Amino acid sequence: MIPNLISLSRIIFIFPIILFIMLNKVNLAILFFLIASFTDFLDGYIARFLNQESILGANLDLLADKIFVCSLLVFISFHFDNFIFLLMTILILTRELSIGSIRQYLMQTEKENKAKVNFLGKCKTFFQFFSLGFAIIFLDSEYSEIVELLIIAAAILSWLSLINYTYARD
Repeated sequence: MIPNLISLSRIIFIFPIILFIMLNKVNLAILFFLIASFTDFLDGYIARFLNQESILGANLDLLADKIFVCSLLVFISFHFDNFIFLLMTILILTRELSIGSIRQYLMQTEKENKAKVNFLGKCKTFFQFFSLGFAIIFLDSEYSEIVELLIIAAAILSWLSLINYTYARD
């Protein structure tokens, strides 16, 4: 129960992050972003510690990650009016929707064990969070090119993890 609430809190944290970005309170936005990012580790750790791991919890964690990342990607793309960031957002969103469909298919065909997250998927999520944090801080500065490179790398890693996930399932 507690790990699931922690996962769901990640979705709630989207709202103060966006609000503080709009109010130009970057320090507060980053603080809430870091807390939300930490919940991605914390929910799984507590689930294992309390022996409360479940299929529902694993799916809530994935859903919270996707809602968190995708919502912030879309908001940041338009808030900072950055075309490259928007293109990479579209690529990442396309990947996230695709993986959701693949996972749903695997679950329906009774291949639950093949629907589990792999190491590359975990790296992809970490790098997406990392890129978003940098975007909040630096996209509206002279370092915007670095943020663009980070989000391009995140998009590439996202698609590599999709390819790996898809072909590793055979």
